[in-house]
Amino acid sequence: MHSWRVLLLPFLDCDELYARYDFSQPWNSEDNLKLSKQMPSVYGSHNVPPTEDVYTDFFVVVGEDMMWPGAVGRSQKEVTDDIGSTILIVENFGANIHWMEPRDLHFDTMSFQMQDPQGLSSRYKKPAVALADGAVLRLEADMPDFLLRALLTINGGESLETKEQYTTFMEDGRLRQKRGPENTPQP
Repeated sequence: MHSWRVLLLPFLDCDELYARYDFSQPWNSEDNLKLSKQMPSVYGSHNVPPTEDVYTDFFVVVGEDMMWPGAVGRSQKEVTDDIGSTILIVENFGANIHWMEPRDLHFDTMSFQMQDPQGLSSRYKKPAVALADGAVLRLEADMPDFLLRALLTINGGESLETKEQYTTFMEDGRLRQKRGPENTPQP
């Protein structure tokens, strides 16, 4: 098995790195590990200078009612909750998971306390998440665990009226996404 982070390499303009990765061998084979130090910067933390680090800060949450129920993710068509309130990718600092390793967080065993390396955590004060509609948010440290759980599920139908109280758009210079009348992202 191989990580989704490796499978995305061609979409990150890393075609050469992808071509050198040997899918007939385990991710941690001697040949594949030679590529470790070429981790794409998108898998590391924003505004952190490149280092010899091979650990990623970005994961999916795997679970029955998540965007990632197992080895294959879900399409947006399978999501009955608002995609602007459904987490796709989470930030985690401290898990020390190699960027090529096919390991992520699991809903049933993860922590729902912010800044816990067994759940969502960041090098900064607030962990970031990417939503299924492409928006990137930072989560407040005092976000209730029931709200985080609701944001992770795809079909819970939970009320998320308090979501804005515990989230902010990530301030990093990217174009902000706002909701339009048809519930589609608008610049």
